[in-house]
Amino acid sequence: MFTGVLLILLSSACGPNDKQVDDSGSISAIDGVDVPEGTTDGAPDGDGDGETDGDDADDADGASPDGGLDTGEDTGEEPLEPDPPLEGFIGSPCDTDLDCPYEGGVCLTEGFPDGHCSAACDLYCPDSDGFPVTFCVAGDALPDPGLEGGWCVSRCSFGSYPAGGCRDAYGCTVESRHTEPGTETYSCMPGEGTDLSACHQELVDRGIGFEPTVRTIDFPEDRPDKECEIIDPVWVESPVFGVDLKYYDGEVTPRVLAACDMAHSLADTIEDVAPHGVSALRHIGTYNCRMIGGTDMLSEHSFATAIDIFGFEFDDGRLWTLEDHWEHDTSSPTTDAGQFLYEAAHRWYDDWVWNIILTPNYNLAHDNHFHVDLKEGFHDLSMTSSRYIGPAMYVD
Repeated sequence: MFTGVLLILLSSACGPNDKQVDDSGSISAIDGVDVPEGTTDGAPDGDGDGETDGDDADDADGASPDGGLDTGEDTGEEPLEPDPPLEGFIGSPCDTDLDCPYEGGVCLTEGFPDGHCSAACDLYCPDSDGFPVTFCVAGDALPDPGLEGGWCVSRCSFGSYPAGGCRDAYGCTVESRHTEPGTETYSCMPGEGTDLSACHQELVDRGIGFEPTVRTIDFPEDRPDKECEIIDPVWVESPVFGVDLKYYDGEVTPRVLAACDMAHSLADTIEDVAPHGVSALRHIGTYNCRMIGGTDMLSEHSFATAIDIFGFEFDDGRLWTLEDHWEHDTSSPTTDAGQFLYEAAHRWYDDWVWNIILTPNYNLAHDNHFHVDLKEGFHDLSMTSSRYIGPAMYVD
């Protein structure tokens, strides 16, 4: 259980020091609570090289996730049938070059089941709407011994291929970028191999669209002694179980960066609110490599195990936000919106969906959002300035 000191430290996790690069590339703040700087939710860099990629950008284009190959564990469920392949672009089946109708399109056949549309590349590959993001791998990683230089493949994408992340007879493995071996990501390669984790497979089994990715360890500004490492990082794709993920201003975020365990908690949260008619979850951000303001501790956002929830849209047009509808310093909210927000926080606490839940009552830094995270060893619901921890006080 928390001490008062630890709670005060955690309260800075979403405070005024948090900033976030918005879609225009500028730093923005909302209602006195700046949002996380360096957050890459939906922004062009998913492979962790710190740059906006060209072809791939692990990127911001909302590419879909891959990878549901057999991890060797018996889940007790029948494997999904292979998804029909997308045709006409990199990674698609082909018989001749004519089946790859884009600039530089080449049909690779030797060692590629049912052929593989590709293109020569030095560093990046083109992307196309409706297809997985692409990646430039070295020819010597491919089965055709005659291939030299770099060649384009598709990334693993469970949005495009829910059953396996790749088309049938191709596996999801971690590969290095041609001429830039320090940059790696999950790519669709000939064969049945997989580098996916058990947590990845559980996302597949739940039917969550995502793209597994590889992130290098990052460091907060001026703190080379602190490491921001994401365990099993994934790009969670919108929608999740039919519920859109949107930024606080209502703009759709095609995908958000999360540790795999956090992706499950986010999905649990959406499963909890969806039966109430929720059509969209609005948020302020997930990943942000930074210190908690005024402390020597890393924020849980630094591990992509936290999200700041701004509010919810409903299928009848209602918008209930923490900023406008949370009822402060009461355990008996009187409005429908206040009751919904209050009871949702309690359900997430009771069911251990999140380990820490900080509400607008916690302090001014959280006046417009729930901060929820998966900090290990904790179970806390902070409702008021005097802290409320305990079982739900609402009636089911």
